[in-house]
Amino acid sequence: MAFDHPFYFLRHGETTWNAAGKTQGQLNSPLSDKGRAQAEEAGEALKGEPIARIVASPLDRAFHTAEAVARHHGIEIQPDPELMECHLGDHQGEAHGPWLKEYFRGNYAPPNGETFQQFCERVWTAMQRAVALGPNTLIVAHGGLWIAARQYVTVAPNLDRMPNALPLRVMPTPEQWTHEICGDVEKRPFGASY
Repeated sequence: MAFDHPFYFLRHGETTWNAAGKTQGQLNSPLSDKGRAQAEEAGEALKGEPIARIVASPLDRAFHTAEAVARHHGIEIQPDPELMECHLGDHQGEAHGPWLKEYFRGNYAPPNGETFQQFCERVWTAMQRAVALGPNTLIVAHGGLWIAARQYVTVAPNLDRMPNALPLRVMPTPEQWTHEICGDVEKRPFGASY
């Protein structure tokens, strides 16, 4: 399987745990007020895009963000549990610690969780499967997936950390993902910059 079509990628809006610096992993935490506004804003930014289908992580933060987009397109969300964030084992629910950077470098395996390599393989296959459904698939998921993708392709322009609810259109080649922000960046009150 390869990434043969342009697609869209959207990380969920900010959650209460994002704001508090708590480790979510595969636990659910609700969108904050800011996160709900971000999701609505992303829905508006993607309203004019030719989105053909939405494949999303079933975790509440991603699924609720996907709903804000789906309303504008009249399409059902296809949940895929393989798009869930990394399982961070015993650290889920704890405050972020220095172990988290080491995890994303592949140098730390959380007790009772999945290794970074296992996570990368799982979500890379899931993203390929979603994009293989056809052009203009929107994947709504988590920031960790963007980190995982960078283990397989170069991303241009470079985006080290995926901001909450930043809607991207991705043009893939076997070696590189080139992306652009959808919507009017200047009008994004909660928007992010590179």
